[in-house]
Amino acid sequence: MALIGGIFSRASKDEEQYVDDLSRDVESLNFGTPSSPRRGRNNVNTTADDSAMQICSPERSPQHSYAQFNKENTPNNSPSKRQSPTRSNVFNAHSNDNYNNNYNNSIFENLKAEKEFYAKVNDPKTQRLVSAAQMYFLDYYCDLFDYVINRKQRVQQVENSLRTLPKEKAEMQWRNYIGRERAFLRKRRIKPKHKDFDIITQVGQGGYGQVFLARKRDTKEICALKVLNKKLLSRSDETRHVLTERDILTNTRSDWLVKLFYAFQDTESLYMAMEFVPGGDFRTLLNNAGYLNPFHARFYISEMFAAVNALHQLGFTHRDLKPENFLIDANGHIKLTDFGLAAGTISTDRIESMKLRLNQVKDLEYKPTERSVSERQKMYRSLRSKDIHYAHSIVGSPDYMALEVLEGKSYDYTVDYWSLGCMLFETIVGYTPFSGGSSDETYGNLKRWKQVLRRPRYEDGRYVFSDRTWQFITRLIASPNDRLRSFKQITEMAYFSDIKNWETLRNTVPPFIPQLDNEEDAGYFDDFENESDMAKYKDVIAKRAHDERIAQNSVKGDQKNFVGFTFKHKGNPNTDPNNIIAPILTENINSTRYNSPFSTLY
Repeated sequence: MALIGGIFSRASKDEEQYVDDLSRDVESLNFGTPSSPRRGRNNVNTTADDSAMQICSPERSPQHSYAQFNKENTPNNSPSKRQSPTRSNVFNAHSNDNYNNNYNNSIFENLKAEKEFYAKVNDPKTQRLVSAAQMYFLDYYCDLFDYVINRKQRVQQVENSLRTLPKEKAEMQWRNYIGRERAFLRKRRIKPKHKDFDIITQVGQGGYGQVFLARKRDTKEICALKVLNKKLLSRSDETRHVLTERDILTNTRSDWLVKLFYAFQDTESLYMAMEFVPGGDFRTLLNNAGYLNPFHARFYISEMFAAVNALHQLGFTHRDLKPENFLIDANGHIKLTDFGLAAGTISTDRIESMKLRLNQVKDLEYKPTERSVSERQKMYRSLRSKDIHYAHSIVGSPDYMALEVLEGKSYDYTVDYWSLGCMLFETIVGYTPFSGGSSDETYGNLKRWKQVLRRPRYEDGRYVFSDRTWQFITRLIASPNDRLRSFKQITEMAYFSDIKNWETLRNTVPPFIPQLDNEEDAGYFDDFENESDMAKYKDVIAKRAHDERIAQNSVKGDQKNFVGFTFKHKGNPNTDPNNIIAPILTENINSTRYNSPFSTLY
């Protein structure tokens, strides 16, 4: 931390050079694993600059030359100088044995402590804390330098703009500017709290919390406020998933992904204020339309692939894609949301439940039933209407999940392509490729997906899918080795030959544009005051109530698990410097007293 101390104790110099030097100092800060001195063969201290992973490698094992240690006490083996044992020599030898035993025990204990230390260093929780600390300091100093540079420019603007005013009025306007700058600094330091938001209505319900449409009181920003119970997250080991979702949301700059405005916490809950996407989800659109014509289907599936590719570029795989994860914004374009499972594996309970269902149908005699397209459409709609909480059940549906994920086998990012292939199939024909008359039949179809996946025909013999559409689907719903491997390969498929420029997808006119009364319109989401809508979440609400009762008495929330969660977006109106000088730029003043970028305007 000596370097950081030096940043603020530097002798004064030219301001431009001053800021440049500070920038270079911060760029040279090293947030890697701290180096530690170690002793070499010749008892010379050397500095280990290896990373934690390198330190823990086999090459890091101590290579001390114990034979040369305490050499003056080593008995001389030369026959010509060997002395007969005396009482004193015997006592000294016994003392040396005790010393060597104590030393060896000390070495063993040190090695054990060192092993435990580096195991902790390599723990994923520790590594995330390191990353969170690194991002915090980088963000802090980059933001600080932006403020310093911008404040210097504001001072210059105010001075130039108010230069010709009479002295008394100039002094008054200058004090006005100082007060605005001081208020701006206060707002930069304030952390968001739940009481800063006015709740408008509930728009979502999950196993760990709710989602509300809310408005931030001071900035008037409309957002979707997700509230999550800390104890439930800790009890279900979902903390890592939520933290990863927060990390993804703070790092994204893509219009295809939902953005995070604020993240904060109190002792009981985590809060994420995200961009509100008012057009509802793609599932609602499919439920209302039944299925889409091929042209409209191509529009939506192309935007879904662009959104998933934006997530893959951040280094994450979604793993649980379904129509509910794609939202429609006010302009009718797609945005991807719900990144909680992009952290690693799917919920253990959910996977185990699905694997159990797969094993139950494994040994059953498989007798596939031939059904027409219209019959399967009716059957699929009937299944969803009878089982009203089908899409919101705890176990979940295997309709879109790749088989290797359900079976607990190793998989890669292409499992998202399988899911998108299933969604394309459903979008055009009106049912998922492996849907059956019951959930058991669906699992049986998925288990034998190669036999079940067939190109559907209408009753008059015509194929539902064109040749290029079916070719594309079978390259998505395929074994891992046969599946498309990259976004570039996807864009080059004949199915997308009509799309000339993928960079301008969001400039095209969508088939559906939400009809909204105002920015608070939540009409495309479930009404949580409506009994029939609430019935969809029956299982989720019951399980959450049960888990809350258990967690209340058995789980102690560890606040350290959520270090680095707080976040404020750069577009926050409270931190818009234009609000400081806009009312003053119509005046002029002649003053140069506060022209230092690091001066405090109090």
